[in-house]
Amino acid sequence: MGAYVVKYSLQRTVRGILFMVGVMNFFEHLDSEFAYSKKAFLYAINGLPESKTIVINVGMSSLSYNTGLLNIRTFKNFISDVSELVNANSKRQVVIVLSDSLEKTKHQYLLGNDNPSTNSGLYSALITLVHRDIVNVFCDGFANFNLRAIGFSISSVGADAAGELNRTLNAIERIISSKTNSDANKIKSVRELLEKKKSITKTANFNVTAKRTAETLNGLFRNFPRTVPILMEDISYKDNQIEEGDVFAAKIAIALNADVMLSISRKGMLYTVDPEKSGRALPFYCFDTGRGEPFNEARKAALAKKLNAAKHVNAHNKPIPLVLTSYNNPYTICNIFDKNTITGICQNGNYPAFTLFTNSRNPSLPIEARHIVGSVTIDGNAEKALVNDKRSLLQVGVVSVEGDFEAKSVVAILNKNSEEIGKGIVEYGSSEIRREIETRNSTDSAKTKDSVVVSRSKMRLQ
Repeated sequence: MGAYVVKYSLQRTVRGILFMVGVMNFFEHLDSEFAYSKKAFLYAINGLPESKTIVINVGMSSLSYNTGLLNIRTFKNFISDVSELVNANSKRQVVIVLSDSLEKTKHQYLLGNDNPSTNSGLYSALITLVHRDIVNVFCDGFANFNLRAIGFSISSVGADAAGELNRTLNAIERIISSKTNSDANKIKSVRELLEKKKSITKTANFNVTAKRTAETLNGLFRNFPRTVPILMEDISYKDNQIEEGDVFAAKIAIALNADVMLSISRKGMLYTVDPEKSGRALPFYCFDTGRGEPFNEARKAALAKKLNAAKHVNAHNKPIPLVLTSYNNPYTICNIFDKNTITGICQNGNYPAFTLFTNSRNPSLPIEARHIVGSVTIDGNAEKALVNDKRSLLQVGVVSVEGDFEAKSVVAILNKNSEEIGKGIVEYGSSEIRREIETRNSTDSAKTKDSVVVSRSKMRLQ
């Protein structure tokens, strides 16, 4: 049964790429190296052309020179690409999330070494000025394609709609009114509470802000469908600054219930090592966020925002694939959402110019696209009941279990010859199934449950 339950690792994928490039086509590459991740990858990639709501995260640095000045040619290509994407489908909605818009641009508004304090009114005005000018540039660009742009500066500071502040104040009041603690212990408890609540409050506030932003954008699309919103983080309040870049965009994508998130980076794809520091960098075409990360701690720290963003959107109730690419050529974005181009990647031996982040363990994926974590071997009577009579798999038909898994996991169903005949979602964990097998094999077999291990509706046969 080894070939059916073997766990393919991303480390093996990286090593395999060395021998595979130029030897086999991309479809064979997926089949050989990604195993169960392959089906999750193909499921996600085949859905890209049908995407209706697309969140594009792009840094101003990707559209500018190293000096921070706008690269007019790259910017025009980006505008044309996004406009083509929207105009090709009247129901498609595109939201652009800009990152590093202030740091790369603010020096153009300052004289000499002027650098206002982050808590000053001048700093806040500077951010407003930068954001307004950036949106104006986008407005002029999209106007040539009969589209309008509208800018949003989003702050994590806002009304305490989640009630977190009131709960914190009530907790402090209970600590202070306690008659059993000394004043020193009370002060210590209050400090610990505030430190613990700090991150929670920020998260709660921004989740509320993101939800309200999504409601506003959905209303905007209903009334003005040919609009491209430009979202930027308002970092006037440094103490309340939310996650920048990819993670910021990921939370917006989740609030919008987007179909896909597109992240544009100068490096273009996810690599084993930093491609700017080593010529031995190998690309990941598919990165399964449900599996282990084949990076050392330093590399993971450098990729933290991208990996966290990918995990965020893939763990959503409706999995949102994240596509990481560069913007070096015109119509890079359109090609990703073009059916013919996507089909060509899998059939014509072309390797993609992007990394697709997916999660083969996500319970919202179809059974056939989810990662298999173990197997159950069944007897001949159970196989006949499943294949011929279209019955559910009962506990009495299971003869052995391979792997450690929890209830609601996807497992391979093997016949007595260790051949995979299907896969399904188990109702019980591996330890409980094993315990029932041991009970059935003992003298006290009357205690064996004749319960359903895999329901027919949660099973896919070959």
